[in-house]
Amino acid sequence: MKKIIAITILFLSLYSNKIAAQAYWIEPENPDVTKPIKIYVDVSKTTNTSCKDNPGPFYIWTWKPKEHPVGHPLRNGLGEQEWKNSNEALKMTNDATKGPFVWYYEMTPTEFYETDAADVYKNGISLLVKPKDGGGFGDPDIKTEDLNFTIEAPKTDRGSFYTVPAFAFPTEIVNFVYDNKVETKATMKNLGADSVYILLKANTIDTVTAVTKSYQVKTIFTISDNDQLKMLYEGDGVFKYSILPYQFFSMPKNLKIIDVEVFIVKLGWTGIDDQSDMIKVKFGVCN
Repeated sequence: MKKIIAITILFLSLYSNKIAAQAYWIEPENPDVTKPIKIYVDVSKTTNTSCKDNPGPFYIWTWKPKEHPVGHPLRNGLGEQEWKNSNEALKMTNDATKGPFVWYYEMTPTEFYETDAADVYKNGISLLVKPKDGGGFGDPDIKTEDLNFTIEAPKTDRGSFYTVPAFAFPTEIVNFVYDNKVETKATMKNLGADSVYILLKANTIDTVTAVTKSYQVKTIFTISDNDQLKMLYEGDGVFKYSILPYQFFSMPKNLKIIDVEVFIVKLGWTGIDDQSDMIKVKFGVCN
């Protein structure tokens, strides 16, 4: 008789303040700081909204991981009253596709700050956004509050789970790879070729309304009835599962995928010993 094992998974709904508020963020998230990134700020959603009624353009004013000295081509401000004369090299670009008050600045952090990647990962990036004339000198300041970005250094060992490509995008095929050879959880080691399954849940946000919603193929997972969620055995302890995210989750393409929560589950599940810890895969935004 076919044995049916039902698994009820209670997924954690962790959601960072940065994304929830959509006040400021970096794309791609957790980037390689030796490559170009875009720093986004929605001046209508920062804590200090003094920039909201200003038509712009806006400029970044940055000091971490390094502030450039007077005379440097990327110095924050120019002249005797620097706060009133932002450097044109630090001018931001409006991105109306993300909202009327969303502006971004593109840079390669190691090149912009003239420092190494380790320094950027250690100290992060700190800046504020202001119009060219930021007021001051008797006038009210026009600026956002200080905006601090923490950037995680890449792992030198990718561990038992990773994606190919390393940065996942919702309109491109994503390959989830599980290497059981380097599994550290004792009860999940030495799994057979037909015994590894995957559970996926996409967390999304509507970029216009900021409404969040989750999409999941199964919340009650019955292994015997869900061979479509079985990972393909590649040999040498490696399993793979490939999806086209929007199609897989049957979700509208106007939504932004924030991340996908993943559990690796083995056949014959009886409890948490037969599943991995929850893995979160961050998603980038296609231009």
